[in-house]
Amino acid sequence: MDDRERIVRAALERVLGAETGSRATIEPLAGGVKKRSYLVSAGDDRWVLRLPAPGADALLDLATEGAVMRAAAAAGLAPQVIAVDAEAGLLLTDYRAAARAWSASDAREPRNIERAAALLHELHALDVGVPAFAAERIARGYVAELSAGVYVGRARFDAREQTWVDEVLERARHYDATYPPTALCHNDLVPTNVLDDGGLVLVDFEYAARSAPVLDLANLAAMNDYGAHERRVLLGAYRDADGGVGIAERELEGIVRLVRLMAFFWARPGDLRTAHATAYRELAVELAGKLI
Repeated sequence: MDDRERIVRAALERVLGAETGSRATIEPLAGGVKKRSYLVSAGDDRWVLRLPAPGADALLDLATEGAVMRAAAAAGLAPQVIAVDAEAGLLLTDYRAAARAWSASDAREPRNIERAAALLHELHALDVGVPAFAAERIARGYVAELSAGVYVGRARFDAREQTWVDEVLERARHYDATYPPTALCHNDLVPTNVLDDGGLVLVDFEYAARSAPVLDLANLAAMNDYGAHERRVLLGAYRDADGGVGIAERELEGIVRLVRLMAFFWARPGDLRTAHATAYRELAVELAGKLI
């Protein structure tokens, strides 16, 4: 038994008991940059176990995330929560055997854009207590972490980075001043966080926040490379579900830019707080290419 398996089995014993934890089979799951989720099987039962991430940068504590996910599951928008161990940072959820995680190309399919819009509309209608999304405060935190950790001994970012620092803070201030926090938003709509088994559910709510619905629309568009046509389909589908939300295409495009800037400054210092530095670096390079 290697060290990783010992860690996973010890976690299983905490949430499932010693007998189940010792006899269960464990399989790492793909997806995400943190590589911390495992498929756990014991007899006919199957679950997903998520371990804590070193240097966690989530917006929600695990107890609150668990409460959000339970509310989403009750509405049919997330897998069932089996156990939350906030002290150990462990989350155990139901495994949906027939579900497949989306790819970015799946997320761009016109019919799937309509389905995602309907899913988000239902999510945004849930009444769950979460902190408001404070774009400028969050952006300043990411920039400060990068500045302190990567640029020790340097007074400034390079010219391109400084331009992006100024831009993300300006766009974040504008967002905070313009969009009141009215809805529960998932705020991390990378394709692997959308599971499809004929119905759609969301996983990984650790960045959930109360914000304007447009934040999730922009997040979905930014994380799945929507072009102008896909953004137009998304706005039309959400408008149909909402019955009158008014978001201009140019407006959505600007918030997509904000989401990508914030994602870059989230990913850029990732190698300072995790063992999976390469994945964070590759993501930062990919995001930088979309910002130029």
